[in-house]
Amino acid sequence: MQKVYAYQPIGFGDKTVAILGAFYTHLPPDGRVNFLHDLQSLETDQQLHDHAQLLINGLAAPMRWLHSTPKTGPMAREARLKQECLAHDGYKCVVTGLFDEESLDASSTSPTTYTGCIHIIPSSLASWKSESEGYAKDIIWTNLIRHFPAIQSLNFTRENINDTKNAMTMSNFLHRHFGRFGFSFEATSKPHRYRIQNYRSRLRLPQELLPRTVVFNSYDERYDLPNPELLKVHATVAHIFHASGAAHHIEKALRDLGGHSMLARDGSTDISSMLAATTLGVLGSRVINDQQTLAAFPDSKTSPQRVQKHATNVDRPLSEEQATYEYEGQIPFSTMQGKTG
Repeated sequence: MQKVYAYQPIGFGDKTVAILGAFYTHLPPDGRVNFLHDLQSLETDQQLHDHAQLLINGLAAPMRWLHSTPKTGPMAREARLKQECLAHDGYKCVVTGLFDEESLDASSTSPTTYTGCIHIIPSSLASWKSESEGYAKDIIWTNLIRHFPAIQSLNFTRENINDTKNAMTMSNFLHRHFGRFGFSFEATSKPHRYRIQNYRSRLRLPQELLPRTVVFNSYDERYDLPNPELLKVHATVAHIFHASGAAHHIEKALRDLGGHSMLARDGSTDISSMLAATTLGVLGSRVINDQQTLAAFPDSKTSPQRVQKHATNVDRPLSEEQATYEYEGQIPFSTMQGKTG
C-alpha cells in the first residue's frame, strides 16, 4: 500500500486514496490478496486513479443500482421463491418479526406488515435481454468473485442466485433500505445472529423496525437460511460504499436519472443510462478485466468493443454542479472524473 499512501492527487476532490484504502481495510483476506496483486501491476498515479474508478464503477456502484432495477426473471420462479422464503422465515419479516399481511387469515390479530423477498446478491445479475447488457453483467460478476472468492467456494453461481440461501423476507420499507446499503447485517460470534449496522442515522426508525440485533431462525428445514458469506459480501460492500466517499455521487447519479425507466424498449435493463451514470463503460477497454471476464465466461459472444458501442458518451465530462457539490464536508467521488490527465 506504500504507493497508495505516496499517491499525488490528480485533481481537486480526488478520492483515490480513500477508495483504495476502503477496499484494503474492508475486503476479506482472500479478496485482499487479489486486490494487492492488482495494485502491484500499477506504476503511475494515473493508473492508481483509474483503478480506483474501476473498483467503484465496476463493483460498488452496480451492486447498488442493480438492487433498483426491475426483476426480469420468470414470474413463476419469483413467486415460488417468495413462498419458500416466507416458509423458512416463519411468514415474518426477518428484521421486525412482523407477520406478512397476506399470509394471515382475517381472524388473526397479530401485527403485520407488507413484505417482499429481497436478494442479497442482486438477482438481476443473472438475467439480461441484450448482448451488451449480458457482457456488462459478466464484468460485474468477474469483479465480484475476484474480490470475494468465498462466493466460488460456496459453489454459488448466477444459476442458483434465486436460492433461499441468497434471499429473505423483509418488510417493503426495509427492503428498499437494505438494497440502498442503508443497513447491513454484521456477523457476531453466534451463528445466524447479526448486529444491525445502520448507515442512515438521520432516517429515524422506531426500535422495533430496526433493532440492534436479529437472529435468523429456520422454520422450514427444506430451505436454507441466508448464507453468512453472502451476507458478509453485502456488509463489506456497504462499508466500502460509505467509507470510500463514493456513496453520495452514486445516489445522486441515480436521482439524476429521475423518471427515466430502468428498462429499455426491448425489456432489457437500460444499461446505457446506467453506464453513463457510473461510467462502467470504461471497463470495456481495460485489457486485464476483459481477459478475466472472457476467461470466466468463454462462451460469451459479445466483445468489449460491442459493449463500448452500446455505451456511447459514457466518459463525457460531468456537469459543473456535479463536480463542485459538497456534502457533509466530503467531496463526492464524481469530482475524481473531472481531470484525467
